[in-house]
Amino acid sequence: MMFPTAYKEILSLLICSFATSLSLSAQSRFPTLEVNQTIQVTVDQTKKGIVAKLNNDKIVFLKKWNRTLSFFETYDINNDGYKDLILNSEEQEKNYALIFLFEPKSLTYRELKYPGHEFSNLIFTKQVPATITSYVNEQEWLQFGFNKHSELYCCGESNVLTDHQLSLSLYQTRMYNIGGSLKSLKLACIEGENIPLLEVRVDRLRIYNEPSYHAGTHNYLQKGAVLEITAFEGKEWLKIKSKDTKEFIEKWINVSEFKIDIDKLRYVEDKNGLNLVMIDPQNKSGNFFFSIALNNYSNKRFESYCGKIYILLENEGGHRFLYPLYDTGDLKLPPQNQKDTYSNKTGEKWFKPGMVIDDNAVQWDVKKNQFVIFHDKSEDDDVDAYPYVPFFPNHLPAGKYKISAVFMDTESHQTPLVSNIQELKFPLKKVSINEK
Repeated sequence: MMFPTAYKEILSLLICSFATSLSLSAQSRFPTLEVNQTIQVTVDQTKKGIVAKLNNDKIVFLKKWNRTLSFFETYDINNDGYKDLILNSEEQEKNYALIFLFEPKSLTYRELKYPGHEFSNLIFTKQVPATITSYVNEQEWLQFGFNKHSELYCCGESNVLTDHQLSLSLYQTRMYNIGGSLKSLKLACIEGENIPLLEVRVDRLRIYNEPSYHAGTHNYLQKGAVLEITAFEGKEWLKIKSKDTKEFIEKWINVSEFKIDIDKLRYVEDKNGLNLVMIDPQNKSGNFFFSIALNNYSNKRFESYCGKIYILLENEGGHRFLYPLYDTGDLKLPPQNQKDTYSNKTGEKWFKPGMVIDDNAVQWDVKKNQFVIFHDKSEDDDVDAYPYVPFFPNHLPAGKYKISAVFMDTESHQTPLVSNIQELKFPLKKVSINEK
């Protein structure tokens, strides 16, 4: 049962101290809904957080939510005979939701969570009880189910991979058994055409046992090999099998390494062209700053409209990893004189780049459990409003690395620009994005 988002104005809202117990002393702006035949519940969003009041006057603190509560509803999600709570917030273009399962023995609620996913645009189907579908967008969704012990498991997911440079537009659906093993996988082309074959264009392409940088092998595909895509993981991993040999077992390749010849990425200072520069990222406070700039020593104006920044890492064993960081948007840089790159100020040399692309600290996002960097996205970017992007890929092994930035314009024939080498020790110091 759904309720409109417009309700009566708040008459009053008083929350007593949380030291001993929670209590509501005013009328809620939300209706009272049924949990079962004998229990009813009212929900309110207070300064302390969201609280639920049962008809036995028991007050349950649910959660401090950074979204505005629009409406709530009750539905028997896990098919145990008791109606659970769904809290909804109509922000941006999604209907975000929190789910709380009712615990009949303790007359309280526990939040339902799934790692790395925020519930949104929920769909419940009476024909298939104990299942939830949470839509990320029109084509991507996660379907959740409960086993006989009312324990959550993921029973299905759909993903989209679009890469204009490789002319890929794939749609993938995975279904799982209750135990978590893969039940089925269906891969299709969104346009309804046949899934395209890929031909290796780099001199050699590393093969991975799993879609992760720690699973690289010492085996390579050679230039000219024709590959059939059988699955994908995220935006950076393709599961493939070779069309050239029957013995080739399905393995994984990295999308960035497929597009850019990683073995040819070297820093070369061009005194008559473009240079990508990375400033020393370490400072005395222990923070790690990602500072990169472009210098244009040519006699022509430089313009880019489809640029992308990649990170190139090399571990102590000489193995290299390449992954995308973010799109750069429109870049316009007039010619500059090399002698103007450094200026004297109070007897010291100061670096004066032609264009600063990034100068931000790499920080730790506690909620997402990953290192992130601030990225001022343009209004045209088809991205989430969250202003941070992951700085390191998942499952990157700890250790010492050489790090370079790589700039590539996907629509030009220009050779990728590689910055000078700096060093880092991973993992970094975890400086929270909330710390000043």
